[in-house]
Amino acid sequence: MKPREQDISTAIHQVLKKYWGYDSFRSTQEQIITKVANGHSCLGVMPTGAGKSICYQVPGLLHEGVTLVVSPLIALMKDQISSLKDKGIKAVGIYSGQTKRTQDILLDNAIYGDVKFLFVSPERLRTHLFRERFKKMNVSFVAVDEAHCISEWGHDFRPEYRMIADLKEIKPDLTFLALTATATKSVVEDICLNLNIKKEQALVSSPIRTNLSYGVVRVDSKKELIASLVKGQQGCIIIYVNTRKATKELERYLYERGQPSMAYHGGMNKKDRDKVSEAWTKGEISVIVATKAFGMGIDKADVRKVIHYNVPQSLEAYVQEAGRAGRDGHSAEAILLYNPADLQKFDKLINESFPSIDYIRDIYGKISKHLKVASGPTEIEFYPFYIADFCHKNNLKKNVVANTLKSLHQAEVLFLSEAILHPSQLHLKEGECKALLRNPKLSKRMQEFVKLLLRTYEGLFMDFAVIDEFHLAKKFQVDKTKILAALQWLQKKDIAIYRPTYEGHTISFNEYRYRKKDLPIDEKAYANRKKRMTSSIDAILAYIKNDKCRQQQIASYFSFDEEPCQVCDHCIEGNLEISKYQLKSSIENILGGESLTLLELYGRFKIGEKKAVEDILSDMEAERELNIKGNKLELRKW
Repeated sequence: MKPREQDISTAIHQVLKKYWGYDSFRSTQEQIITKVANGHSCLGVMPTGAGKSICYQVPGLLHEGVTLVVSPLIALMKDQISSLKDKGIKAVGIYSGQTKRTQDILLDNAIYGDVKFLFVSPERLRTHLFRERFKKMNVSFVAVDEAHCISEWGHDFRPEYRMIADLKEIKPDLTFLALTATATKSVVEDICLNLNIKKEQALVSSPIRTNLSYGVVRVDSKKELIASLVKGQQGCIIIYVNTRKATKELERYLYERGQPSMAYHGGMNKKDRDKVSEAWTKGEISVIVATKAFGMGIDKADVRKVIHYNVPQSLEAYVQEAGRAGRDGHSAEAILLYNPADLQKFDKLINESFPSIDYIRDIYGKISKHLKVASGPTEIEFYPFYIADFCHKNNLKKNVVANTLKSLHQAEVLFLSEAILHPSQLHLKEGECKALLRNPKLSKRMQEFVKLLLRTYEGLFMDFAVIDEFHLAKKFQVDKTKILAALQWLQKKDIAIYRPTYEGHTISFNEYRYRKKDLPIDEKAYANRKKRMTSSIDAILAYIKNDKCRQQQIASYFSFDEEPCQVCDHCIEGNLEISKYQLKSSIENILGGESLTLLELYGRFKIGEKKAVEDILSDMEAERELNIKGNKLELRKW
């Protein structure tokens, strides 16, 4: 090892020990960190749970200056910032819901303060405010999280990710570290091309986790099987469903059968989401029923099962979510449930995901009118947008509008943020406010309230300030409804601009608002995206129907060659003859101690063992070794 390399190796191990308490790195972490520490742009593709965040955090602490971290999910940003702060590391984030004044202060801190990590969502990179501050920053390197979003070949393409490379126009010597959990060969090539990363600087790990057993089950009653799979299970379980409504329905179903669980979805308010996350982290609850909103940044080692109640739309998404099981290296299962009706829904899904070009133009026009944005050049401004209200007002189907917005986003004619809880904001108009306070007809209580606002929140005349109506009610010693009424009165009198808290997206136009008939939609690119979605769905359907080793199928999809895993359902089914004696012994031990339904008994075994268990039970029944009471099995006592 050369002296410089030896120095780097010693330094990165010292940082790892100081802040994380570890003596060594996992898998390819050290290789990636060493490349970045030596000033090389690099791509790291590592399976879920392999520790991607350490790959940018260690060299970020080693280098002078601030590390810019680009991430698409605000919740993930906040988790990473909180984790760094807990270690005594200064980190801040720029995202939706903050006032311009707050963002201005945070960006100044990144320039003049001791901030080590600055997190931003990719759409923020376009703003004049950010780009002007970025010119003055001492940036060590840029970490690009969820880097597969760069590629049109990826399962979650976001055009604003393409703009990250434009930062080199401001700082030509900029180093990039791109990180993702899953990437096909074409996605890897696309990321490297966009960020100008040399082929030899791409470290792509196999997606295979040898401790993870994949299984697929065709089942009519998914809920009954779920109940049997979670009953008596050691460790934690994540059950993924497609809709918010399904999280509550399945939570209630499990509760009624004596299995406590908690629902989690993106539509919950922050307080409720935090409550679920805290209970999960502390081990107070072992079963989570969630949409895909739950999982990014999850760092829980003892997840023994990840169950997919619905079929995901791509193998990439499935592998990433399934990989949240068994992060401690111990045996874990990833189970996918389906029935024929699930597979028939995909044709409808594809058509709804890609509405006609005329429909897209019409929705664009309605959104522009809804937000009151005139046609022509526009400033980059983020407008609050609540899809449910818009659809109700225009009598539109929510899922089709959501897909239309995604298409408009990918066509780069508008940008749609993720849905988050936006806090209340208030801006007072200085001249009108001072005139109001001089008005002798103004009631004493309203005068006191306006003065309270000015004392409590700085800069109300300059910009919007984030306010808390509940806190104001306590200070003013009135009910919160009276505070809301007072704020609405100030807005009605054109003295204030009041934006109440809401759960929703923001929309910004790409510096130009088109008339709908002039909307530039690349129809060929649109058709190609539809074709790619169809290919992704074909791949997950082939995975379900194919009788090859599950791990081999996954590895092949990501251009890797692997031996049969011996732990997936197909491998187990192919090698069960030698273990039927052990299986029968296990059945006898279980039924000797308790009575179980057939599904409950299946839940005690791996999915691949189900057919063998059926055969053994059939033989045991023929030999009169079993009693059946009601719908429960028990061992016959002679």
